[in-house]
Amino acid sequence: WLRRSAERSSEDIGRQRWAAHSMETDVKSKEMNERCRRSLRMEIYVTEFVSAFGDRMWQFAIPILFMDVWPDSLLPTILYTLLINVSMFILTPLAGAWVDGVSRLPLMFASIVIDNISVTGSCILMLLMSYSEGETLWWLFAGIVVFSIPGQLLVNVGKIALEKDWVPIVASTDSAFLTDLNSRLKMIDLLCKFIAPMAFGFCLQALGKDSTVRIQWGSAIVLVYNIAMLIPECICINRVYKNCPELETKAKVSIKRKNPWMDIVEGWQIFTCHPVALASLAFCLLFMTVLSPGSLLIAYLKWVGVYEGILGASIGLGALFGLLGAWIFPLMRHKTDNGERMSLPAIGLVSVWLWFLWLFPILIILILKYSSIISFSSIVLGHLILFFVVVGRTWLWTFDLAENQLIQERVSGKIRGRITGVQTGISQFFVVIAYALGLVFHRPSQFYILCLSSILAIFLSAVCFTIWFARFRHQTSDAENVPIML
Repeated sequence: WLRRSAERSSEDIGRQRWAAHSMETDVKSKEMNERCRRSLRMEIYVTEFVSAFGDRMWQFAIPILFMDVWPDSLLPTILYTLLINVSMFILTPLAGAWVDGVSRLPLMFASIVIDNISVTGSCILMLLMSYSEGETLWWLFAGIVVFSIPGQLLVNVGKIALEKDWVPIVASTDSAFLTDLNSRLKMIDLLCKFIAPMAFGFCLQALGKDSTVRIQWGSAIVLVYNIAMLIPECICINRVYKNCPELETKAKVSIKRKNPWMDIVEGWQIFTCHPVALASLAFCLLFMTVLSPGSLLIAYLKWVGVYEGILGASIGLGALFGLLGAWIFPLMRHKTDNGERMSLPAIGLVSVWLWFLWLFPILIILILKYSSIISFSSIVLGHLILFFVVVGRTWLWTFDLAENQLIQERVSGKIRGRITGVQTGISQFFVVIAYALGLVFHRPSQFYILCLSSILAIFLSAVCFTIWFARFRHQTSDAENVPIML
């Protein structure tokens, strides 16, 4: 009995020591994982900053420089945006198939390099515009479009891969960490949207009113930045890949090589049979608008007399209000003792309606002005539109984050790239509609028509998301064969 008692006591001591050792090992493992996560997070943030800064600067530069080349027409700006977005509507579902089927690191390297080659070629052609005139300008314009299409396609590939493939894998099953990572990435994107246009706008303003000098120096600034940042961006994305074993070891879906058009058709079939499709459609409808700091709004505001510095600063302020939305989003999602404060579907529903209601006063102002009830100048109207667009970005970006995480959490990793590719393509289609309306109503004096169509699109987006919320908010990624029905 004494011997058995001693043996049991010895076994108990051994188990306690093993339990203590296991706990110590778990603590060390958690500490190592946390350090690894922090390191990965910083490298992802640097990659996002370098990429987003260049993209935002070029997006702002294009309409400004085109207005210096063709000072009396919005047509080149509209035509450029229309052609790029028609191409993206057709080709982006193919980009989603690449994300699902191509090795991660080579795909990211290809997106970075081809994007930089595209912007470099476009900047060189823009420089040549300053020495050209007449018909030659339009040939150079065509060359810029040809360079921009593959560049924009690979930008979309890199964005889909990073946000919808790399980030969910780095976050693993930790929803809170994923929410934090998404909100920080959006903050970085919006910070670049604040810094890049404002810096570029003030640089152009400092160069004076000589259009030739502005075109030359504006193109050179973008060109030098893209060449300088190519290697650092590749190094950062390589470090993320090497420091996250799951990115290397997780098997990608094997997609048989077939006609690329079949990849596009298959992507649409997968999208329309997924319960998240209606929420995605609501998100896409928000792109059918000129009430955002895009090329049409920038060109119109410049026509009414708003200074470039103010335009750049207002885009920056819009980004700051967007940062507020990115800061609010995790607070709305934050877990309490009783669970989450708000679910992702609820956050999306509230934010999309608040975005519509904030822009609704623009409709009232346009009715008052064009029915001659109240008379004020076009520049006053321009500043009022700018105010409502800038301040309301808080709710737009809150909705953006909610919809983005719905895709990450409710769509299987096997098809997430194709779902996102089709969503991006539909978004480009609605941009095409907005710019097609811009081609029809291309006179700056007709800009109010584009504002009215934009408010209608945002209203339809809110209605569409409300229908999805009522029908599909409780369904998860396990339910992937529910045909969309309105």
